[in-house]
Amino acid sequence: MNQQPIVGSSRPAASNGKSPARTYEQIGSDRLLSIQNVSETLGVCPVTASKIMKESGRSITLHRKIYILESSFLAYLREQEAEAC
Repeated sequence: MNQQPIVGSSRPAASNGKSPARTYEQIGSDRLLSIQNVSETLGVCPVTASKIMKESGRSITLHRKIYILESSFLAYLREQEAEAC
């Protein structure tokens, strides 16, 4: 699959190979985010990120690994924001 650095990543892509850039899997025009991607984006531990992904009801499990489409994840966060108001 096509792996590219996440746009807006807090870690720059390293050209020296010491600190690799975060990657994601491209699904059509959407990105498939892993637990690690969600964890880094939200600034929470991987266990919390996994719980949030499952709680959204939009997570995808492939070979015991959990993913979520970026558009679904952002829509879920918007819904949570609206409920908090």
